Amino acid sequence: MLALDTDVLVHWTMAGAPHHHEVRQLLELEVRERGHRIALLPQVCWEFLHVVTDARRFADPLTMEEALTRVRDLWDAPESVRLQPGPVVVHRVLELIRENKLGRKRILDTVLAATLEDAGIRRLTTLNVDDFRIFTFLEVVDPRRL
Repeated sequence: MLALDTDVLVHWTMAGAPHHHEVRQLLELEVRERGHRIALLPQVCWEFLHVVTDARRFADPLTMEEALTRVRDLWDAPESVRLQPGPVVVHRVLELIRENKLGRKRILDTVLAATLEDAGIRRLTTLNVDDFRIFTFLEVVDPRRL
């Protein structure tokens, strides 16, 4: 199973994104060819909505209605495994932030990593590879390195 970071979901969806082709290739390989499922967290969905509807980031952003439809379709897809942070995640996030001396800009990455760890998901695809290397319990998959 492969978990998606928000940036990968954005690049998969937005045809004009710089790594659109690489991300699509990776997800095609994982889901269609290998038969793997994709792990998805609500936090990734919310961040996705925020990013793809932003006219400052994209010349042709999605409308909120389009973005909502994309999230619903992905969340409900048979290839998706929907993860929710469990009760131990809060303490684990606090522990990881303290141990690794992380600042406020690393909170959401840490929540993502801790939620995956708690669910037993060991693989995460992201374009922000360096942000996740600190979490040694994750195998970080860079879609640009296929």
